[in-house]
Amino acid sequence: MIKDFRTVSFETIFDANLNFEKVEIIKNKLAENQLLRCNQLIENTKNNSERILNSIETYSKNWSYNRIGKVEKCTLTLGISELIMNLTPKKVIISEWVKLTDIHSSQSGAKFVNGILNSVSKEIE
Repeated sequence: MIKDFRTVSFETIFDANLNFEKVEIIKNKLAENQLLRCNQLIENTKNNSERILNSIETYSKNWSYNRIGKVEKCTLTLGISELIMNLTPKKVIISEWVKLTDIHSSQSGAKFVNGILNSVSKEIE
C-alpha cells in the first residue's frame, strides 16, 4: 500500500504516543512532496499543540480529553493542525481524517472525529 503524508504522520504521532518532541519522520517512506507536507504538518502540530488541545477539549462535549481513544486523539490533533494550515479544502481534510479514523478505530470513532473537525473548521473560517 502506498502511503501518503497523512498516513505516515498519523503512524508517527501514534507510535510516539502524541509526544511531538520525540517525533522523527522516516524519510524513505514518502515521495519528496509528501515528505515535505508530512514534515510541515508535524511541525505545525508542535507549534500549535496548545491551541489544538483547547479545540479538542472545547468541542468534545461530555468527553474529557482522557476518555478519548488514542486513534481519535491522533486524527483529531493532526486534522485540526491541517485545518489551521489551510493548504487543502476543509471538506477534503475532514474526509481524509475521518477515513483514517474509520480504518484504525471504529465507525462511531469516525463520527466523533467528523463532528469535532466540522465544528473546528467553522471556527477557523
